[in-house]
Amino acid sequence: MNWRVKVMFCPSATCYCQQVLERYIEPKAMLPETTAMVPFFVQFKCKLGQSYAVANALAEAEIASEIYSTAGDYDLLVKFYVDNDTDIGHFVNERVQVIPGIQDTHTIITFKAFGTG
Repeated sequence: MNWRVKVMFCPSATCYCQQVLERYIEPKAMLPETTAMVPFFVQFKCKLGQSYAVANALAEAEIASEIYSTAGDYDLLVKFYVDNDTDIGHFVNERVQVIPGIQDTHTIITFKAFGTG
């Protein structure tokens, strides 16, 4: 049985509810261990007239985090997240490049996001 518990804390360190939570509940023990997610981007060059069909197929497959149409050498820029232990090359080859209407892809693996949290 999977239990999901959302533990919320008051911002005040002297708040009584914070003290009760710390005394009776160990929040880290209640939360399931999570796998780190790795972001990467793929630029898509689509066959003529197929950009919207490819974008819709990616959205329907529910494998992409964000899908953008772009100007320039590529038609789409798509952001994906995979588990840390997932082989990105296999993911792109087996789940992404099989979508009809794709002519070419360019995968971009990123290192660090700046300006976040």
